[in-house]
Amino acid sequence: MTREDHRRLTGRLLPAVVAAGKLELGYFRSGCAVDRKADRSPVTIADREAEAILLAALADIMPGIAVVSEEADAAGIRPLPTDPFVLVDPLDGTKQFVAGLPEFTVNVAVVAGGRPVYGLIYAPALADLLVTDGPDRAMRVRLDPASAEAERADIDALAWAPVTVRAPRQSGLIAVHSRSRNQEASAAFLDGFDVAERRLLGSSYKFCLVAAGEADIYPQVGRTSEWDTAAGEAVLVAAGGAVADMTGAPLAYGRRDAAYVNPPFVASCAPIDRLQRAAA
Repeated sequence: MTREDHRRLTGRLLPAVVAAGKLELGYFRSGCAVDRKADRSPVTIADREAEAILLAALADIMPGIAVVSEEADAAGIRPLPTDPFVLVDPLDGTKQFVAGLPEFTVNVAVVAGGRPVYGLIYAPALADLLVTDGPDRAMRVRLDPASAEAERADIDALAWAPVTVRAPRQSGLIAVHSRSRNQEASAAFLDGFDVAERRLLGSSYKFCLVAAGEADIYPQVGRTSEWDTAAGEAVLVAAGGAVADMTGAPLAYGRRDAAYVNPPFVASCAPIDRLQRAAA
């Protein structure tokens, strides 16, 4: 995808993403009932209604392109991936959403050749939108879903700023890891690095902090799915960062035979061997 492709897709997605974020923010503030999926993970009407908004938009924007989305997949709707195909998590961080924590996100990614080539992450409660703007460029804008700017959804009228990872800190790394997935194992992994600060967060927003130079490393040893990570990986890599499994290999996407489940991985501002050299 060229930079023009990225900008065109962002422009067309923006109204639906803002609408999904605004809907979620309304339920976040008012509260809503929580159901349980077959795997016992939580799901709400906000997840389902936001997904409907995004899927309708994608059917119009990218006709003929398969869309793999979390709640549809949980309901047994599992299209064969095309190349490219789209991964959607309409509300990533449902546990945090239900608990009243604001870092839940809307995730949309395009995957081509088994790799995420476009990513968009919107944290409506934090008014924070990050998106790829080309293969090696990521951008960020403050966007309150209730604002006039969001209502217009005009990509060219927004005050975008570039997003870039920072170099590894010699005096100690800032790490982010999951609130709800294998905290002890993540903490044990981080013991091998010179970590000065650890922050617990939910959702794909952890990728955003590394991409924006606000953290250095995010290990994930718990179970995640491709729709949890594809948009975040695309944004982080475009910002100059790296994502790899625990052997150093890149994550593969479109693994329908594996139920779209990821292996454990590390997202970071630089390849892990560079962080370890900095820590030493």
